[in-house]
Amino acid sequence: MKRFVLPLLAMPLALAACSDPSPEPDASATPSLAPVVSESEALAPPVAPGASASAASLEEASFPMAMRGRWGMNAADCDPARADNKGLMTVGPKSVKFYESVGEIGVVADRSESVLRAVFDYEGEGMEWKRDARYELVDGGKTLILTEYGDDAPQGPRRYTQCK
Repeated sequence: MKRFVLPLLAMPLALAACSDPSPEPDASATPSLAPVVSESEALAPPVAPGASASAASLEEASFPMAMRGRWGMNAADCDPARADNKGLMTVGPKSVKFYESVGEIGVVADRSESVLRAVFDYEGEGMEWKRDARYELVDGGKTLILTEYGDDAPQGPRRYTQCK
């Protein structure tokens, strides 16, 4: 009987050795090591290693020089001694600050020396949101008009006068 048991035990091993090896996993089952890039990054022109962003692209993502500074909806907003200057807007190179919020320039849609339209990333009072906004200088640079777009945007343009 021992003679018959040994060949029976060896039979599955012999069959396994004769069968085809397991197939290679297809490409969809293998994780990719390629970096994930957004569509805008994929469409952007290549940048040489060690090169920084060009001056033109940095300028495009900033407020024009003539818009920078303090702007008020009325004269009281420009008085630094007042604590109730809720209509004060301070424009920096890449951000705009209001009474209780700050907006950073995101994607720029249009820019000239008198116009900036961009999507801004806002933060304030523990919340974050995005808003499409257009800033336009008029009256020889004395007035800055802010128009915001979107369902939750304030209605109509708001006029600001440059603080002295």
